[in-house]
Amino acid sequence: MGEDNSRSIELDVDDLERFKLRYSLGQDDGRGSKHFLRIKVTEGAVSSRQLTEIARLSDEYGRGKAWITDRQSIQLHWIEGRHAPEIFSRLEEIGFTTDKCGQAYPAPGYGDVRNICACPVAGYEKGEKIDVRPLVKEMNDFFIGNEDFLDMPKKFKISISACEIDCVRSQMQDLGLFTIERERRPGFGAVIGGSLGVAQPGAVIGKPLNVFIEPDEVFEVAKNMAEIHRDHSSTESVAKARFKQLVREWGVEKIRSKLEEKLGRKLERLKYSGPEVSGREHVGVQEQKDGNFYINIPVLGGGLSSEQLRRAAEIAEEYGSGDLRTTPYQNLILLNVAEESLDGALTELKKTGLSVEGSRLRWESVGCASDFCASSPEYHPKAVAREIIEHLEKNVGKELEDYRMKIGVSGCPRDCGLKGPSDIGLLGASTGNDGVGSEEYRLYIGGRFGADPRFSKALDGERSVDDIKIMIRTLVEKSLEEEHDDFQELWKELSSQELKEIAELEVEGKWEEKKST
Repeated sequence: MGEDNSRSIELDVDDLERFKLRYSLGQDDGRGSKHFLRIKVTEGAVSSRQLTEIARLSDEYGRGKAWITDRQSIQLHWIEGRHAPEIFSRLEEIGFTTDKCGQAYPAPGYGDVRNICACPVAGYEKGEKIDVRPLVKEMNDFFIGNEDFLDMPKKFKISISACEIDCVRSQMQDLGLFTIERERRPGFGAVIGGSLGVAQPGAVIGKPLNVFIEPDEVFEVAKNMAEIHRDHSSTESVAKARFKQLVREWGVEKIRSKLEEKLGRKLERLKYSGPEVSGREHVGVQEQKDGNFYINIPVLGGGLSSEQLRRAAEIAEEYGSGDLRTTPYQNLILLNVAEESLDGALTELKKTGLSVEGSRLRWESVGCASDFCASSPEYHPKAVAREIIEHLEKNVGKELEDYRMKIGVSGCPRDCGLKGPSDIGLLGASTGNDGVGSEEYRLYIGGRFGADPRFSKALDGERSVDDIKIMIRTLVEKSLEEEHDDFQELWKELSSQELKEIAELEVEGKWEEKKST
């Protein structure tokens, strides 16, 4: 008998009633996987015990692999529908639920509030003004399994951070909350309607709401903003069903007025454009405010083996407190490591293939989130990102270690690889009407979040990855010659045409000649 290619999932009535509001499998479309399991990790917080159980689930049902997502969830693939009740039961035992994963639903609807992105070192980070963990828990406890928010026109994404680098990238969220002060009172600003996807009206940088939100107002604001999306976003088509389309149609002022009408009061006005700094990562080994340390392990693309999950849990238990965090850059953090235990922890991590060495690029660069998308090129964006980083580290050397530059590689216009807001962006070249990428990419320059946010712009036509590696290296070398420590300094000083001419010099064999003169 041939393989059953059905995507149907069989559950008995009791299981269906028990799991229907809090658990779901998503639909896969690649590498022989029919379904994926996206485990919601509230605050990105996972204990060594929980991570060990996820490693077991990965071994038993997911071919020994797992992926950290850019919303701090943990995802397994190759899940068979018949195993869903057992998997859901075991997740329930360790305190986890899943996203509803309605991305394959052919019409508007089935949208939920996705895992709320939060600073992964909240409560531990030096300089943070507010510990956002209680706020995240309150929001997630309310939205998870809440039937009133499980059939919105489409998904709704929220982030919150009080760290100084807005590591959650608030300007790409439907509702992004970032720390701000008013008359020395810490609170939150908000941006709304951000998105990188192709749904109408395309990629959008979140627009400032220009209000000051007290910490005790956060839950009400989030709840009512989600209700505005639920009740007023378009149900005409999937393409128009995202909140960003409503923000475009109504404008910020009308959204704010509707929010205040629902709250029953005016919010304090405060002018801002967004967070001053945004989209950086808590790189490497850093001291916590209590004197212990955390270790941020770079996991380019978020992919880990079950053995790496298991060993990370054991190392966290032996050298720290057994507490770990997933990050919006798909990395993994071990918390509460005493200074005298750092060397031992780092040595054991390196033995496990989880080295905390290399340039900042290893923490802050992104390739397409999924290996299981029909739009992913054969030459996967994660492999391209890794190849570029290794090329730069080999040829530029130690000067690259603390150099600030983010690389985002996307295989298709959905841009889950963050091409748009990255200093250096790559987009897979279309090979036909289906939009699937090829081994050629187009190079983009100059994206950023934070003050004066912008999306990157195409620098050149379609090129091989080998050519693009050389072009990026040439630009980095030029920037370092100018004694920059941030790639943004270069593209602020030079026009797109000047950058293009510099980038093409070595590809055309002229860079060494140019440097000598």
